[in-house]
Amino acid sequence: MLMKRYGQIFLIFSIAALLFWVLPWLYNLITLKPYSTPFTLYSCTVHDFTSLSRSEGRDMEFIDTKGNVHGDEAQPMFYASVLASRGALPDSIEGRKVTLEEIERNAVIASCDPKDLNRTLPPVYLLLESVPERLELKDPEDAMVSRKGSIDIIEMASNTLREEKTRLFNQALKAEGFEYPARFFAGKPSHRKSYDEGYLLTDARDKVFQIKQVNDTIQVRHFPQADGLGIHFMLITEFENHATLGYLVDREDRLHILRPDGEVVKTEVFYHPHEEDLLVVGDMFYYTVKTSTDKGEHFWALRSGDFSLVATMDRPYPEEKSFPGLGFTSYNDAWVRPRL
Repeated sequence: MLMKRYGQIFLIFSIAALLFWVLPWLYNLITLKPYSTPFTLYSCTVHDFTSLSRSEGRDMEFIDTKGNVHGDEAQPMFYASVLASRGALPDSIEGRKVTLEEIERNAVIASCDPKDLNRTLPPVYLLLESVPERLELKDPEDAMVSRKGSIDIIEMASNTLREEKTRLFNQALKAEGFEYPARFFAGKPSHRKSYDEGYLLTDARDKVFQIKQVNDTIQVRHFPQADGLGIHFMLITEFENHATLGYLVDREDRLHILRPDGEVVKTEVFYHPHEEDLLVVGDMFYYTVKTSTDKGEHFWALRSGDFSLVATMDRPYPEEKSFPGLGFTSYNDAWVRPRL
């Protein structure tokens, strides 16, 4: 009799939880309206943020923050190929001569999603050869495994430890002042890029280092200018123009630019990696940085040379009344768990 009562209680609880999950989901599915925002960049000719209003065939309209309407000449860096095909690409902008080749070489696009960070991954990192024999990057043969007191190099084909290479690598780390364990790795271990800068990583004291494999030897480099910033997020760039090495976010969620020479440039951009989407679109003259959540978008325009702040813009999303309920997934992570 007691087991039957427990069974009834469990059944009632299960039905209530199911209704608390399904009914709000159905209500929100029916009532909430889809919403999208226009593509927006800072313009090097209008000198304002311009948003794509209409794109039909070859005719594009961009609206700036004052409501003025412009053609695709408002974004000559992003639509350079289209303008060049019509003979409409300017010869110079802001007193600087421009060519299609230079525009393409300085084009920058980078992005990051909270789902890339809010998950648990094994501490295994593929290791590319940055100076391949035939000048083209190829699939890695070794992998790094981060341990509590070392970083081991594993030959993937045989799944065996490369003892001498591991010993020399850890010696080089210690010589640069690295303290175990490694806390954060940032890299792009893919051969589908023009060059490889290895990995950026932080040690137990949040110091920033670069490790790169050159001629089967691991090179280690320390960036003293990042010491004391409390870097908790990094994004390696590897852009065609070699203007930057990576993006760093400090303990105050401020974005810093890491240059190839080791200089760290502080910007006025604030970014919460585990909560916001990040999009960076840059060219010869300006970088547009966008962070976004389910509440809205925030834009910064930075000058390409020194990354000084030029302009900002906010775009809040319209408020939608949704029915609260039980959910199991989120856009910000890959975990399946009950959440209100």
